[in-house]
Amino acid sequence: MTAAVLTKGIDPLKKKKRIYEVDLLRGIPIFLVVLYHFCYDITQLPSLISNYQSIINNYPALDSFVSLCQEIMSNSFLHDILVPFFAGMFLFTCGISSSLSRNNLRRGLLLCGAALLISLGSYLISDILHYNVFIGFGILHIMGLSILIYALIELFYKKVLKKEVPVLLCFVIGFLVFFIGLFLRNGYLTDSLSNVTWPVSSISGISYLDWINKDPLSPLYVALGYYSAPIDYWPIFPYLGLIFLGIAFGKILYQNKKESYLQFLRFPVFKPILFIGGHTLWVYFLHQPIIIIILGVILLSMGFRL
Repeated sequence: MTAAVLTKGIDPLKKKKRIYEVDLLRGIPIFLVVLYHFCYDITQLPSLISNYQSIINNYPALDSFVSLCQEIMSNSFLHDILVPFFAGMFLFTCGISSSLSRNNLRRGLLLCGAALLISLGSYLISDILHYNVFIGFGILHIMGLSILIYALIELFYKKVLKKEVPVLLCFVIGFLVFFIGLFLRNGYLTDSLSNVTWPVSSISGISYLDWINKDPLSPLYVALGYYSAPIDYWPIFPYLGLIFLGIAFGKILYQNKKESYLQFLRFPVFKPILFIGGHTLWVYFLHQPIIIIILGVILLSMGFRL
């Protein structure tokens, strides 16, 4: 792999033309992710602050806000409907972006590297706080792996077959992976007529490294969806399918039109959400540290202690 391959199609002096509707569809889920993580962080305050109970009575409004966030985070509609829907929207849009990209190999490697950093950082935090926040196969992992797989298919078609990746191939891969994943999650009957679903068990309650030592293939099982992880868990089945379906639709929608269909999104009122959608990786990487730092400064000044 040479530097020329990784930088192919990249002109640092040429400003990339934005597809506004793609930025919008990426920006909305990421904005909601920031709100979701903010609520989650608030719910963790009672367990992370040593003098929480003794001092919270001095701040009844904060106590009420923590209770509100706890109610939101325990809402089944949020976890069962809203989170999968908006995550699915984000992954599908990721596929559309991949169909427009001039260098998916670079994007895939960048996202895989970012995913590894997320795993390393979450493991270190878990070890320091003795609280499981480890992310073994999160949304960056599935994005990076899916784009990398598509990039290799793309390279094979362009270098060996001298043509573009067929829309039908992307659609078939996406359809099969997505619906096989739904089938596995909804369950199937064994010979004994018992119902079996993926994931069949969870890694929560055990050190991830201990789990790997017990079963060296556990990372593969987690990636496929055979075992579940407690935090930020988006396995190959069915979510790689959504990305490949997005690639197929992107090839159809923007085959002859490499510009936005919704030009009215250029209006200033849309700029904040479009900015988020155009810088999703940075927003995803930085929002949690920023939230934690701001909360830490505010709470420490109020007398709370870790």
